[in-house]
Amino acid sequence: MSQLPTLVSDFFDFLDSPVWRAWPFNAGYGEHILPSIARMAFVVLIFAVIIIFLRILFGPNGPLRDKEMDREADEQRATERAALDAQLSRGDITEFEHTLRMKGLKD
Repeated sequence: MSQLPTLVSDFFDFLDSPVWRAWPFNAGYGEHILPSIARMAFVVLIFAVIIIFLRILFGPNGPLRDKEMDREADEQRATERAALDAQLSRGDITEFEHTLRMKGLKD
């Protein structure tokens, strides 16, 4: 326990050193534009990692995705395909429009 005050003192000396003050995430006063840009890029990077992580977990075929959502989407897609086929058979849309819209409904 006698070394604890020394360790705490060394830690605060490290925080007060010029090396620590020069890193991009200081108080933000009297600095140039590059540390501000580095800070913003770091925040964007953190958000991107979070978004990718959530996309993997809850995205299509994700391990935590609710299977009911996939079933409902498949049913909706089948209904829309049937409606497009009916419009094509009635002549409401051309075969080119039908092909384009069916590509949009691809699995």
